[in-house]
Parts: sequence; structure tokens; C-alpha cells
Amino acid sequence: MTWFIAAAVLLLALGFTAFVLVASRPPPASEPADIFNMAAHRPAGPAPVLPDLERYVARDGEHLAFRIYESTADQVLIFVHGSSYHGGGYHGLAQALSQAGAAKVVLPNLRGHYMSGRRRGDVEYVGQLEDDLADLVGALRKRGLTGPLVLGGHSSGGGLVIRFAGGPRAALAERFLLVAPAVPTSRAMRGGDGGGWARLHWKRLFGLVALNAVGVSGLDALPILELNKPAALWDGTETLAYSYRMNLSLHPRANWSKDLRALGAGSLVMIGDRDEAIDAQALKALFDQHVPGTAFRTLPGVDHLGIFMEPAAITEIVAWLRAGDGRKGMA
Repeated sequence: MTWFIAAAVLLLALGFTAFVLVASRPPPASEPADIFNMAAHRPAGPAPVLPDLERYVARDGEHLAFRIYESTADQVLIFVHGSSYHGGGYHGLAQALSQAGAAKVVLPNLRGHYMSGRRRGDVEYVGQLEDDLADLVGALRKRGLTGPLVLGGHSSGGGLVIRFAGGPRAALAERFLLVAPAVPTSRAMRGGDGGGWARLHWKRLFGLVALNAVGVSGLDALPILELNKPAALWDGTETLAYSYRMNLSLHPRANWSKDLRALGAGSLVMIGDRDEAIDAQALKALFDQHVPGTAFRTLPGVDHLGIFMEPAAITEIVAWLRAGDGRKGMA
């Protein structure tokens, strides 16, 4: 009986500690800095005319947003945006790929981001973003887009693609395109925070991990991550904080090496050697170790946001897409 009481006291103490960590104050905020030089990457001239924002119905009944860029190609590329922004930020890439006849390009706005979902920065459960992507594939099939499917993404969007590849619906995609993909707990992530882009509430994270380990998930909607975007660059469409369950859903699993290996050697990975958030050499070492044979391209003089606007990168992606087109339709 004594051991039972001791165990109960220990569990109560651990539970109390976890709740204290969850309730703790976030680390002090530093002055936001434009670490990605976003101001310089803004396109000159009038705002481009984007395809209309459309909706598809996810399995929970939520109407989620996406844009589609028609093309002569049968191949379909779903390209997932990075943290904070939405699909519209990749208009130039999507337009170039579709006009080149490389793929019909679909730019989703992930749940919890601009015009998608009930709450900014949150999902209903861990793994919901993968379900949403699977539902998007189903909606595209019903629409008549039956060509080979490629799933791609930039930054955290690339992280979600890696997670998807390691999950139960990986067979929906024939190949994977990773542009400066984020693997947060790997040595490729500069400073562990993307070079200062992400401010993580470590105490709350540890507390929520502990609570989830014993089956307590009721606090998973609490924010644990703030994104360092200066207010002068806000346009009202950004998402500036992520909940615990959103942050987990958006990146590879804790055992990210397993997700990486699931990509297969047919993927294309691209990054600039001046990337502010991800160390290009360390990222290449990860792929050399876990996914040998992957087509890995490092572009000189290119940074984190420049990589998906760089003409050389677009040329490389077009060639890769064309080389794999026409092999089989979506299952």
C-alpha cells in the first residue's frame, strides 16, 4: 500500500509541475526583425491578379480554401505554403509552372490560415492537416484532375510534406517536391528557431508533452509558437502564432528520420546557400544519410524566400516535373 501512495503522490507532483509549466509566461519578446528581408522580396508594380479563391469540403464539413492554376499538363502539383502566410504568396511559382506546361498547380490555404478554418493558428487535432490534404486530393479527382499527383511545399509546408510521406496516405502522391523544407528538431534548423523566425514557449511545450503522455489533451489549443514578422509588414492575411496541435501537425514527427526515409529517392530537394532559416549543408547531410539518391540542388546566392522565385529554381522544377509526368494517374 505504501508504494501505491508513493506512486500516487509522484504522479500528482508531476501533473502539478506540468500544469505550472503550461501556465507559465512565454519568454520575453525581442523586437521583431525582418530576418528574411521580406520587404526586398515584395514584387514591384501593381498587385498580380490571382485565380479566384475556391473551396472544398473537408471530412469534418469545414470549407477550406485553395487556388488552381490550369495548364495543358495532366500532372497535378499541390504546393503547400510555409508558416504564417498562405498559398497566394506562391503565385509567381504556380503561374510559371502552369504556363510552362509542367503541371496544373494547386495552392491550398491550410486550415488555421487565411480564409481557411474556424480559428487562426489552430486545428482540431494533431494530424488534421494531413487529412485535409487527402480530402483536397479527393476533391480534385471529383473535379476531373486525374493525372499523376506531386505533393510539394516550402519551409514548414515542406515539413508537412515530409510528415505526409511518413503517414498512412503517402500513396496518394507519386513524388515529393521539397523547397527549403523545415525539420525543426534537426541540426539543419539554424539556432533551433529558424534563425530567429520562430519564438517557442519551451516551458509550455514541455508541460503539454507531459500532459499528452498521460492522455490529457484538453489544453492543446494553447499557443506555443510566435512568428517573428514585423508589424510594418503585416497585411492582415498572416498568421502570427500556432497552437501546440497546429505546430505538431505542420512538421515531421518526433522521429523525423522515419518520415524522411518514407520520401523515397524520387524526390527533389532545393535550397539556397544563403538560406537564413535552414543550413543548406546540414540539410544535404540529412538527406544523404536518410534518403540517399535524392536529387538535391543547392542554389548559390539564394535565400529562404528567394528560392521559390529564382528563375534557376523554376527551370529545375519544370525539368523535374516534366521528367516524371505521364507515368500513372492518381490512385
